[in-house]
Amino acid sequence: MRVNRRGLLLAALLVAGLVPAAAGAQRPQLEEVVVTAQKRVEPLQEAPLSVVALDESMLVNQGVATLTDLSIQAASLQLYDFPTSSSNIALFLRGFGNPDSQTLTIDNPVGLYIDGVYISRTSGATLNLLDLERVEILRGPQGTLFGRNSSAGAVNFISAKPGAEFRGVVNAGMGNFGRRRAGFSIDLPVAESLRTKLTYDAATVRGWVRNEGPQDGRPSEDFYANEQHGLRLAVAWDLTDSLTLDYSHDRSEVEGTGPYYQQNPDERQERTTHLFLQGGPYRYVLPESATEQSGHNLTVNWSFGDSLSLKSITGYREMEELAVQNWSDTLFFATDLEWSTKAFSQEVQLLGNAFGEKLEYILGLYYLDEEGAKEEEQYTNAAGGVPIFDALQRPLTAASVLAGGTSLGAHAIDAQSQSKAVFAQAAYTPDVLGARLRITAGVRYSKEKRDAERGVIPSKPSILFPPGRNELDYAQADYTFALDYAFTDLLNGYLRIATGHRAGGSGERTLDFAQTFAEERNVGYEFGLKSELFQRRLRINGVLFLTDYDDLLVTLAGRPPLFASYAENVNAGEARVDGVEFDLVGLLGPATRFTINYVYLSTRIKDVVVPNDSFLLGGPPASEQNLRGMDISDATYMAFAPKHAFSLAFDQGWALRNGAGLDFHLNYSWRDAAYSQQGMGLPVPSLGQLGARIALSDWPVGGARLTVAAWGKNLADAQEVIYNLSNFGYQYNRPRTFGLDLKLNF
Repeated sequence: MRVNRRGLLLAALLVAGLVPAAAGAQRPQLEEVVVTAQKRVEPLQEAPLSVVALDESMLVNQGVATLTDLSIQAASLQLYDFPTSSSNIALFLRGFGNPDSQTLTIDNPVGLYIDGVYISRTSGATLNLLDLERVEILRGPQGTLFGRNSSAGAVNFISAKPGAEFRGVVNAGMGNFGRRRAGFSIDLPVAESLRTKLTYDAATVRGWVRNEGPQDGRPSEDFYANEQHGLRLAVAWDLTDSLTLDYSHDRSEVEGTGPYYQQNPDERQERTTHLFLQGGPYRYVLPESATEQSGHNLTVNWSFGDSLSLKSITGYREMEELAVQNWSDTLFFATDLEWSTKAFSQEVQLLGNAFGEKLEYILGLYYLDEEGAKEEEQYTNAAGGVPIFDALQRPLTAASVLAGGTSLGAHAIDAQSQSKAVFAQAAYTPDVLGARLRITAGVRYSKEKRDAERGVIPSKPSILFPPGRNELDYAQADYTFALDYAFTDLLNGYLRIATGHRAGGSGERTLDFAQTFAEERNVGYEFGLKSELFQRRLRINGVLFLTDYDDLLVTLAGRPPLFASYAENVNAGEARVDGVEFDLVGLLGPATRFTINYVYLSTRIKDVVVPNDSFLLGGPPASEQNLRGMDISDATYMAFAPKHAFSLAFDQGWALRNGAGLDFHLNYSWRDAAYSQQGMGLPVPSLGQLGARIALSDWPVGGARLTVAAWGKNLADAQEVIYNLSNFGYQYNRPRTFGLDLKLNF
């Protein structure tokens, strides 16, 4: 166990008169934040890595209802609605992510975890988050303890456990764009040793880009429409004093439509869709998309005294999605796809301590088996070389080809992935330097096996993607090494070196499906300081980091309209990201808090060489000057890696009678201009958004407590392009939204 002492920093502040000694003891302090970023409970200020932790109250005040809202608080995390489906998001952390998040054969370098279970696909990630205790955002390579495709970082959701007493929460809300939300969460203890919790949430919002429907009566919903339902059952069972079992089952459904891509990049369209060919309003075919996901989680903890425990985490998840998107206003293109995944995972951890708690260790085994299937049909607005208005609209007559789109056929993907790993990490505090130095070292050895097949659907064979097959089998070792030192009980510093990797795979939209890419590897270096000043009323955490990437995975997007369907994925280069992350939380008074979160990124890509046989970018046969291939370093960019990004928040509370309170929250998030694609660059402008919430909290109503809250997001109604699709289509940020929420605690 580390020994913390009050030291020279606080003493110097007291002598200088910066901390009033007499009054300081009576003033409130920042609450201690605990995290499980290293798979054991420890204070945030002692964890030797860069972490943002959001507890339940912060999630409520910030208006974090979905994963999409997390970038309000964590500037390093950037995300956007995937072009095909608004229930699927693309995640980027410190400038790295997967721009094609709707694939079975390419993984995201930002790992998602729910109660320790790895979530391989982000479809359904925009669903409302159910009953969370906190969220932890781990920045930088997590190759040892969260080693499954977490080379850029990890987002860990920790659910609230069932309570020992009967209690419940009922909530309801409404807002503009037809927004409605209702739900409940009830703790239902069966006995002192057996506790249950049931949570349900339903929400709906109409689309804010109006689309009234084509003339032939086919389905034509508004863009951005969304209706969802989510249910979660949790059970906590203390079988004995040393053996506990936690089980949860969640199920969610969402029906809605994708984001709207407009051809005009100068002004956001909200009242109606648009016809590029004629320049006026037009109604497109757009059926509803649907996503269903469900999961089971079983966690067993077995304690062997105070110094040793065994933990088992078993997870099983299913996802099905039908996604239809119409880009007829932009790319003269449409897609209709259906895909599904099933994933089973098993992790076993042995956690312990020895030598009077000077040594803390974890040993573990990990197994993941995932399989998925997809069918995708693509359409074009061109018929016989003549452009028409809607890629999904049927011809008016059987002989007419000018009034309806043309199917390019369909292709099917079947993919399997298997991962096995063994890992170990230990932290040791030697009896030197006042027992204030801790040494952490960890290693993980992974074996990955993948195979995929692209087939033909006989009834509508694809004219774009011929059948093919590929497989990949490799092993990878990753490590972590850290030194952290407690200068005082108010100031800690650390040095950390960690590696990670993103699994190899293949691209679904390559011409040659036998083509594969190897694992993308990285190593990160961090120097961090974590401090609490003014008698724990100001917390300042900062980190300098540098991350080097080898075998950089580069996505080469085809240029529209001829090659809009194609993309190639190749290991083609190296990248370096240097940066600074800065987190500040301070108390100005008993109920006055401010928060600052800032990131600076400096990105460099070099030696990006594409093979000469590249279908999309290949040139003439190799000569003595280009034996290695075509160098496209100058035309390659880091997607969603803004140079500067920050978020600010201010909270003020006032105590009222009967234990009630009035709470005010204000936040502002801003990011610099960024690139929306890796291969073509395609810049998007900077974006700043203002949000606020004011709540009358815990007002007594009979034997219950009522909270009434008014909130708003993007209050200044900023209008900016957030995704540039090949310079032919532009997705805008969401307009101003506001609403009123009611919550009754009993």
